[in-house]
Amino acid sequence: MCSKGHKWFASFNCIKHSKSWCPQCSGNFPCDLIKAKEIAHSRGGMCLFAEYINLNVPMQWMCSKGHKWFANFNNIKYVKTWCPYCLFKHENLCRGVITNILGPPSSIRRPNFLKTLEYLRGLELDIYYLQYGLVIEVQGKQHEQYVKHFHRNEEDFEKQLIRDQLKKELYEENWIILQYVWYYEDPYIVILEHFRELGLIE
Repeated sequence: MCSKGHKWFASFNCIKHSKSWCPQCSGNFPCDLIKAKEIAHSRGGMCLFAEYINLNVPMQWMCSKGHKWFANFNNIKYVKTWCPYCLFKHENLCRGVITNILGPPSSIRRPNFLKTLEYLRGLELDIYYLQYGLVIEVQGKQHEQYVKHFHRNEEDFEKQLIRDQLKKELYEENWIILQYVWYYEDPYIVILEHFRELGLIE
């Protein structure tokens, strides 16, 4: 680490014989690595790699919660993905907001109306209120675009879209009200809006 707090990896021989020191201070630090660290910092996290190769080589990242994962810079910078583990927390947040308003949801996650010949166990829903005929699906980014953490390949993503469409059709056939809460929406705002539209709150 240099006097300005920059950290990097280098062998002892490199330091001793080439008389090299901090690559960032000397102007030899790759611009894309600087950008990667800036983006991670802007999201409250860190880029844990000290070397940038190209857009498609996986790098290790850490979010503000301390979760670590690998993703290439292309997904972080252009697809704007971030911590895959925190995605699950969005559903828990939504569940908490909804429970405070309507009480605990049903424990049923695979109701009979989501069972088909192809899915004998039934497709799984997120939040279900039997007494209101209401389902809330908390939709992460993987429901609208390919996300490597969730999908093995593009074909797996296409199957995800087909399942989502099938669930939507089954809800309609069984007179179930479906509301979505997307990953980019504020649960504290959009859930209240949905419930006002349905007349569940004033």
